[in-house]
Amino acid sequence: MSATRGRALRLNAFGSPEESVGLVRTKPTPLAAGQVSVAMEAAPINPSDLLLIAGRYGHQPRLPHTLGTEGVGRIADVGPGVDPDRVGDRVMILPTLEHGTWQDRVIVDEQGTVPVDGTGDPQQLSMLGINPVTAHLLLTRFVSLPPSAWIGQTAANSAVGRYVVALARRAGVRTLNVVRRPEAASPLIAAGADAVVVAGADLGAQIDSVLGTRRLALVLDAVGGETGLVSRLEDGGTVVSYAALSRSPAVISPADLIFRDIHLRGFWQKAWVQTAPRAEVLAAYADLVPLVASGHLHAPVEASYPIDRYEDALTHAARSARDGKVIFVWP
Repeated sequence: MSATRGRALRLNAFGSPEESVGLVRTKPTPLAAGQVSVAMEAAPINPSDLLLIAGRYGHQPRLPHTLGTEGVGRIADVGPGVDPDRVGDRVMILPTLEHGTWQDRVIVDEQGTVPVDGTGDPQQLSMLGINPVTAHLLLTRFVSLPPSAWIGQTAANSAVGRYVVALARRAGVRTLNVVRRPEAASPLIAAGADAVVVAGADLGAQIDSVLGTRRLALVLDAVGGETGLVSRLEDGGTVVSYAALSRSPAVISPADLIFRDIHLRGFWQKAWVQTAPRAEVLAAYADLVPLVASGHLHAPVEASYPIDRYEDALTHAARSARDGKVIFVWP
C-alpha cells in the first residue's frame, strides 16, 4: 500500500525560518512491513523546533529535514503485517525527531506510535508527546516527593510549568512558581499553583514571604542563570535543568555544591524516549492520555494555523510574550 501525495514543511539550511523553511510536495511512498501512514490532525510548534531550525538544538539532523517533533493523527493506511482494523485509530507520533510531523501524512513504524483517545481534543492531545511527560518525569524521576513537600520552578507559565502545577497538585505537592510577567500570576493561581512570585529585584523577599522557614525539595529550571531558588533548597536537594530560555548556564555556587550537597541534574525528553524500555514509555503515556483527554491536564492554545500558513505560524510562535501554544491543524 502507499501513502497519498501530500505537503511537508522542510528545513533546507539552518538559520531563520523565513530563509530556511519551505513547503514542498511529497511523493507517494510504498509502506514497508510494519509501517503505518498517519493523516495528521494537529502538531504543535515547540521552542525546541525553533532552536532546531536555527541550528542551536542538541540534535542536528541531516538536511533537508522534514520538521515537527510531535503530533496526533489517524491511521490512514497500513503496511504488510499491520492489522488492517487499525485504520482510523488515533495515534500520537513518538517524539524521537526521526519522523517530521509538520506534514499531511507521516509514514512511521507502528512501534513509533502510541494509541490515544479517539474522542478527545486533537489539539490538546497533539501536545502529549513532550510537555506532559516531561512534567511527569521531572516530578517523579529525580526526587521522591511526599505529599505537602514544596518544589520551586522557573518559567512556570510555560506549557511544562502548567503541567507541573497540575500534576503536583494531584499528588499533594505544593508549588512555588517564578514567572517573568506579573500578568502571568493570576492564571497560574487559578490553575492550582500554591504561590506565584515575579522575577525582579525583590524576588528573594517574595520567596521568603511564601516559604518562611520551609525548604524546597526540588527546583525545576527552564531558564538558566540565577534562579533565586537554589539557596532555598534543603541540604541534599536537587536542581533539574531541562531548558535554558535565557541561554545562560545554571548557576550553583561551589559552597552549595560542597557544603550543602546540592545536586544538579539535566533532563532531555528525547534521550528518555529513545533509551527507556518501551514498556516504561508506554506506561508513562498511558497514565497521561486520559488526563489530557478529560481536560485535567490542559495547556492554553493561542492560535492554530493550516500548514500552508507556516510563515505566519512560525513568526507567531517565536514571539516571547505569548499566552499559549501555536499549533498546525488539518481539517
